[in-house]
Amino acid sequence: MCAVANHFRVGVDDDLLIRWSAPLPRGERIILRHRASGDTREESVRGDRTSVALALNGIATGRWDVRIGAGGVSGRGADRPLLTDDPGFSFDEARAYACIRRDRVVRVVRSAEGQVSLRVRKVSPHAEVEAVHPHDGEIRVAGRLAYTGPRPEQDARLVAVARDTRSTLTRDVRLDGTKFQVCLPVDVFAAEQPALWDLWLDVADVHARLATRLDDAPGKRGKVSFPRQIAGSGIQEMSVRPYYTLKDELSVAGHLVTGEAG
Repeated sequence: MCAVANHFRVGVDDDLLIRWSAPLPRGERIILRHRASGDTREESVRGDRTSVALALNGIATGRWDVRIGAGGVSGRGADRPLLTDDPGFSFDEARAYACIRRDRVVRVVRSAEGQVSLRVRKVSPHAEVEAVHPHDGEIRVAGRLAYTGPRPEQDARLVAVARDTRSTLTRDVRLDGTKFQVCLPVDVFAAEQPALWDLWLDVADVHARLATRLDDAPGKRGKVSFPRQIAGSGIQEMSVRPYYTLKDELSVAGHLVTGEAG
C-alpha cells in the first residue's frame, strides 16, 4: 500500500506530526534513518489511527531519511520512502518555531517526487528581517529576533560595522519581546567614507546579524533590490541603499556619486 501523508510538519516542540486520510495497515512503522551513521528511530502506527507523533528531542545533526515499513533490523530491506503531498512550509509556523530559544533546528525537506527527509543543524541567533522600507531619507527595518526567545525590556541597539575599516555607527532600537524596529537616517551613512556596512542587533549578550532566512527563499542577492537614496552636500554626495549579501544578510552600501552618472 502506498499511503501518501497529507500532513507532515515539525511543531514548535520539536515533535514530528504525520497524518493520513485513512488508517495504515497494521504493523506499519515510521522509521527515521540517519544518513551518516545509519542510526534509526522508529514509531509504530496503530492500525486504527490516521496520525503519529515522533519526539525529535536529542536527535543528531545531519540528514534523516523518513521511511515507512516493518522496521527493525530484519525489516530494513522492506521499508520504503514515506511520501507526502504536504508542502511542509508555513511562514507563520516557521516564525513561531524561531521565536523559541534554540541552538539547533529541524527542517522538513521534500523532493519533487514527494519523498521527505529531515535536516537537523545547529543555529545561532540572528535578527530576522521582515520588512525594509528605504524612503524619505530613511531606511526603516522591522523584524524579530530568531532563536533567542522573548527578551525582557532592556536597551537594544543596531550596530553598523564598516566592512573594511571596522568603523561603527549605532542607533537605538525599539524591542518588544522578539520584535524590533529601527530607523536609519541615510545622512548618517553619507557623512562617513564610502563603505559597505554590515548590520547587527545587540541586546544584552546577544550579537545578532540582520538577515532574512525564515522565508524559505534563499539567494536574494540579484533577485531582491532596494532603491538608493542620495544624501550629503554638493561637495560630497553619497548613494545609500540596503542590499542582501550572498548569505541573505542585510547590509548597507554607501558609494560616492560622481558626475552625471550619479
